[in-house]
Amino acid sequence: MEAYLQHHKHLYFATILKALHFKMDAFMYNLAYNSPYEMLLYNWISKLYRKGKTSEEALQLIYKARNILLLNSKNSLCYHSRHASKPHRRSNPKQSAFTVAI
Repeated sequence: MEAYLQHHKHLYFATILKALHFKMDAFMYNLAYNSPYEMLLYNWISKLYRKGKTSEEALQLIYKARNILLLNSKNSLCYHSRHASKPHRRSNPKQSAFTVAI
């Protein structure tokens, strides 16, 4: 039973990563070296898997979350790079620029 669950989770990850144009080996390599984007995606996909979302539902939620992350002025990667000379204060010091709720 445990092997089936692991296989199912692997297929779930593989389906989503393929749709996001990632190769599994490159994704896992970057994840192992703590690449922020891959760590974020891994956390999102894991949460969605645990919540029982289908891979299609997960993709739609990831697309939305990714757009929020990139376009929201508080969490935007573009915002932080443009305003690098002005440090952004967070109300919660443990909150990172990559925190978007799924």
